[in-house]
Amino acid sequence: MPKKRKEGTVNTTISVSWPDKNKMRRLAKLRKTTKNGEVYESDSVIFNRILRFYMDHNPSEIKNTTTVTYPVKNVSKPEDSPSESQQD
Repeated sequence: MPKKRKEGTVNTTISVSWPDKNKMRRLAKLRKTTKNGEVYESDSVIFNRILRFYMDHNPSEIKNTTTVTYPVKNVSKPEDSPSESQQD
């Protein structure tokens, strides 16, 4: 199961190489022009657009459950055996 996020947190941080980020920024659409210059879509908007497109065009690759990035060691607790004082 994925790590739980802090309550109230909406966004997360992902690591992307600078060359990949620069490629992604080339997909940004112009939002508006201000007196200081042009304003383009944010990285999160671009990422969401790419993700939606990928999921719409590759439905067979979508898993039913969320996966984790790193393996987690399953530690099972040993069953508690009744102590000698609890046995009759």
